[in-house]
Amino acid sequence: MGDSVRLAIVGVGWAGLRHSQAVAELRTVGEPVVVDCFVEPDKERLAEIAAEHDVTKSYTSLDDALSDPNVDAVDIATPHALHEPMTIQSLEAGKHVIVEKPMAMNVDEASRMVAAAEANGMKLFVGENHSYEPYIEFLREVVTSGTPIGDVTTASVVTGFRPKGRYEYAGRRAWLAEPELGGTGTWMLHGIHTMAGVRRVFGEVARIYVQEHKTESFERRDMEGTMSALLTMDSGLNVSVVQSPETRFRGNSGGYLIHGELGSVRATASNYEIIAEDEDEAPRPYPKSSLSSYALEFKAFADYIGGDKSVATTGYSERRTLAVIQAGIESVALGRVIDVRERFGAL
Repeated sequence: MGDSVRLAIVGVGWAGLRHSQAVAELRTVGEPVVVDCFVEPDKERLAEIAAEHDVTKSYTSLDDALSDPNVDAVDIATPHALHEPMTIQSLEAGKHVIVEKPMAMNVDEASRMVAAAEANGMKLFVGENHSYEPYIEFLREVVTSGTPIGDVTTASVVTGFRPKGRYEYAGRRAWLAEPELGGTGTWMLHGIHTMAGVRRVFGEVARIYVQEHKTESFERRDMEGTMSALLTMDSGLNVSVVQSPETRFRGNSGGYLIHGELGSVRATASNYEIIAEDEDEAPRPYPKSSLSSYALEFKAFADYIGGDKSVATTGYSERRTLAVIQAGIESVALGRVIDVRERFGAL
């Protein structure tokens, strides 16, 4: 590999193009990541998007990109059901991989992907930008340091949206609401972000109990409704999580609410409030970052390839996030608490 990580982006839908923009951000600050080529079976779209993004090389098949000696790494931004086969094929071809979240449809698939990375001496990373958001890093520091609320006593996370009309996506993103292609609904699609953030802030999940609710107006009976979860962390802390496609939580009605022995912190993605004695409770902004969370995840990917094992969203880490999501699905089906380690072993 040369001085830069030369990337093949597979899939030029919303995610693939957002990744291309993230790499362009990194180039402006001198980070050694570059888009070498796009991979997309739709020839007309491929030519149009490559011209728009000033990418001079493109392929209509993954096989062609994997045979290109200039490609160091593959970015898999395809429907979720394709993540496992494309990842394993790329790793076996001697390419590092960054794969969009969720990394796979279930833990068994994720484990085969991790095993392929190990067997071929390649790095497997997950495009989970949520873990690089400023508010997640801020809350992680609050919980770790105890400043300003002391030891945490309990916490809740509430997040969701209310689609206009039927739960569905338009155009090339329509597959996100098609279960056979991996469009599984809010718990997997959006909850994977939430659980990645929860793990980043509070540590590993030991046990999870989830119940599901659907209003009569929620038309997609084949999709996950409002998922209400109680998590017990390895530390013994209890964290409640609500993930809903039925309610849009506006203002500060959603987000994180963390209580400690000295006070509380309420945090959304845009600002936070400290609720404690002698504290100004006015909303406060987070420290600004010169890079978006998407750019930061690609920087972390390059650092991981370079040997930095401290980065947040490796294949190992996000297999554990996926295990929490799968355990939640099984909890709903079985009507009981799922012990994550008993169910999946030491991941």
